[in-house]
Amino acid sequence: MGPADKLAYPQLKVDTEPRRLLVTTEPYVVFTALGYQAAMDVYERKTKRHWSIYIGAVSISKSLCTLVNANAGSAIGLEFWINKESDNQKSKYILSE
Repeated sequence: MGPADKLAYPQLKVDTEPRRLLVTTEPYVVFTALGYQAAMDVYERKTKRHWSIYIGAVSISKSLCTLVNANAGSAIGLEFWINKESDNQKSKYILSE
């Protein structure tokens, strides 16, 4: 399977407000104006909406790697909270179970 030319769902914009997400796909690659980017699809139960999220930021990918390893190597079915540390554009993402 090659890279997709777009996300499967609208892009989730993460801010300082924590959001609970359920992962519905394994990571996949999307070709963007910035080159290839890793993404995955998630479901937010509160809003009952499907989203796609870019996962290339180190603060996201490190936490995801830990969660995936604890889930027998699969991202599908993981549930976690995600938010940013601050409103600063370069602030880190926080993932917690």
